[in-house]
Amino acid sequence: MNEILLELSIAYVFLTALVLLSLVYSRWHWSLKAVLILVALVFYWASYQGWKESQGWPTTTQLPDKFLLHFTVIEEPDDEIGLEGQIFIWLTDLSAHEVAAEPRAYRLPYEKILHSKLDAAMRESGSGKLQIGQINPVEDMQQSEQTALMGHKYPGLKFDRLPDPALPEK
Repeated sequence: MNEILLELSIAYVFLTALVLLSLVYSRWHWSLKAVLILVALVFYWASYQGWKESQGWPTTTQLPDKFLLHFTVIEEPDDEIGLEGQIFIWLTDLSAHEVAAEPRAYRLPYEKILHSKLDAAMRESGSGKLQIGQINPVEDMQQSEQTALMGHKYPGLKFDRLPDPALPEK
């Protein structure tokens, strides 16, 4: 793993040296050189973002509508050291009505309501009852509940026990 990142870094340094050589020894107009530098920077940034996603780092994208919960790690906020808190969730996407190839890690900002829901789901999962998470729309909630949950990213999130598989008759 680290060897790949080292090789990739050496390749980037080599390409940067090539760009610098072309900038120094060419007779191009300065505006064309500036565009070349900006294009190279954009490609480096895009490459970094792509590698970050492919290396298994947690994503900050929206949770799927339906998923199988595997595990959570919750870092509570701490004002003394300036820690905002975050929640890491490992899950398998079930929203396409088929099991995904492998689980995915998600990183969410800390919310007390989300913390309590995930804590209860992990307790159930720890006792051998696998949990399915589902994000339901909140239109049917009463107005007082909606105002209490304003500002929360997943107010309609609920967890249910994974149903037993239907076995064929003998």
